[in-house]
Amino acid sequence: MILGCDTYRRMNRREFLRVGGTGLFGLNMPTLFQAQAQANAAKEKPRAQQLLILWQGGGPPHIDMFDMKPDAPEEIRGAWKPIQTALPGLLTNELMPGLARSADKYTILRSVNAQGYHVVQNHSVQEAWPHLTGNRRGLPGMTPPYPLYGSVMGKVRPGPRDLPANVIVSTSSEHDSAHDSYLGPGYHPMTLNINDPSNHLSRMLAPPPAQLDVPTLERRIDLLRDLDTQLRHLDRADPIIGGLDRFQQQAFDLLRSPKLRRALDLRLEPDRVADRYGKHSWGRQALAARRLIEVGVPCVFLNFYGWDFHGTGGPNAAYDSASRCYREYNTACTALLEDLDERGLLDRTIVLSGGEMGRTPKPEATRGSRNHWYNAQHFLVAGGGFQRGCLVGSTDKIGGEVSDRYYKIPSLARTIYHLLGIDPDQELHTPDGRPLKIVLDDAPLIREALA
Repeated sequence: MILGCDTYRRMNRREFLRVGGTGLFGLNMPTLFQAQAQANAAKEKPRAQQLLILWQGGGPPHIDMFDMKPDAPEEIRGAWKPIQTALPGLLTNELMPGLARSADKYTILRSVNAQGYHVVQNHSVQEAWPHLTGNRRGLPGMTPPYPLYGSVMGKVRPGPRDLPANVIVSTSSEHDSAHDSYLGPGYHPMTLNINDPSNHLSRMLAPPPAQLDVPTLERRIDLLRDLDTQLRHLDRADPIIGGLDRFQQQAFDLLRSPKLRRALDLRLEPDRVADRYGKHSWGRQALAARRLIEVGVPCVFLNFYGWDFHGTGGPNAAYDSASRCYREYNTACTALLEDLDERGLLDRTIVLSGGEMGRTPKPEATRGSRNHWYNAQHFLVAGGGFQRGCLVGSTDKIGGEVSDRYYKIPSLARTIYHLLGIDPDQELHTPDGRPLKIVLDDAPLIREALA
């Protein structure tokens, strides 16, 4: 094979001799160029440095939010009137005017879902796993618990030492077992319950007592570590022990972190800013998330649980519950997107909002209620390399099935990792040494959504 002049100029003498010896050493030109492309890709600067997830546990109804069908029969349209957003072709409901106004900041994916990736239908952790890891969730005990996005980020690209790599901001302990993964406890997310003053982590993040200064604390930590070394000498290769050591060290680092304590003190925020987020739990979570992103926490996960609307509790219970969700999501998400953008943080931060499913096109008998539906749903994505003001995909005339540009959940995961500069084909290891790709299934990137 004859090499072009440009190719020769890019290769030094040793590389040229290696090509010349392909017959001896088993190297061929496609292999060489593939390796060169992979090396160049590895050097590319990530589009995003941080990830912020607004998890709408329970299944937000796509057909009542960002995939409304005003021309469908009355029994499909639902209880809320559509309004036009700043993005032509995108409607949302009348209770979300802020998100309608700021539609030029985000992209809506209407053709990504986890159809075929579930084994249960009860809002369990297993059900949410594909959306939060990119991997199919098998029967409990049959497949390992795959790591969440933030756990992978903590493993592959850890952030500042005095900040946790992966934080769950919540107002309850709902789905806390989602922390577990085969990476071990050293990479579990840290849960901050902003409503619970007795939370153990809140106490840990309080300033150390005045009589215990930082140098004294560090000496005590060193002494404890020295005493512990003898006991653990033979167990050092155990990944579980190593994970516990890392978790312990991270806890000590956070104890000394005024940066994190300050970020979590929402009293420091001006009232006019806090009021924009809303005086409700989702608003407080979103405000805390922005402050954590601002100080440099790599991954923040918000638990906006409560999107399971069924006809229980009276004829208007589902309608009232859904209406509350739309209003509070509107204020929290709008303020978060606008605030991140105004502070120059949105371009470096991926915002991902969605749940584990959509909702049936035909409502249930009770007003405002729709049942679980896996064949169609929506995701809101913004920042970090995603386009602003974009729609990807569509569903049929009743919102029941994807009709254009269908993508499976691994495509969403691979796109997120691509923007973060993390190779989704990189192998991590289970405690027994088994290598697993970060995203097991091969799938194309959602390139229509990329800026």
